[in-house]
Amino acid sequence: MFGKRAVIITQCVGSRAKSTTKDMKHSLSWWGISKIGVFNGVLMSDIIWDKLPENKRKHLTNKINRLACRFAKINYAKPAHTKFNTKIKFQLCRFIKKQLEKNGDKGLDKQYWHENGWINKSRPWKK
Repeated sequence: MFGKRAVIITQCVGSRAKSTTKDMKHSLSWWGISKIGVFNGVLMSDIIWDKLPENKRKHLTNKINRLACRFAKINYAKPAHTKFNTKIKFQLCRFIKKQLEKNGDKGLDKQYWHENGWINKSRPWKK
C-alpha cells in the first residue's frame, strides 16, 4: 500500500466527525498509505442539502473543492512518496516479527497456513 493515496470523506450531524476521521487516518497510515486527504462535513442543523443555509453550503463546497484540487495536481504516474515515520513503523514491526520467529514463536496466522498446506514448508524459491 506504500504507493497508494486515500481520501477520507465524513459527514455527520454533531461533532464526532474529527475523532472518526482521526481513527480512519490512523488505520490507513498503519496500512502504509502516506498521502491521506481528509474532508469533514460537520452539520449542526439539517442533513438535506437544499435545507442547509447558503453560507454552510458554500463553506462545504469550497472545502471539498480545495481537497479535490490538491489531489487533481498529483502526478498519478508516480507512486506516492512514503513518509519517513511510515517506513520506521514498518521496519519496527518487521524487526519485532523476526525476533519472535527467531525465538520460536511462529504466530497463529503462520501456523494456520502451514497446517492447511497453503505454505510450502520447504520454500524452494529461497536458497
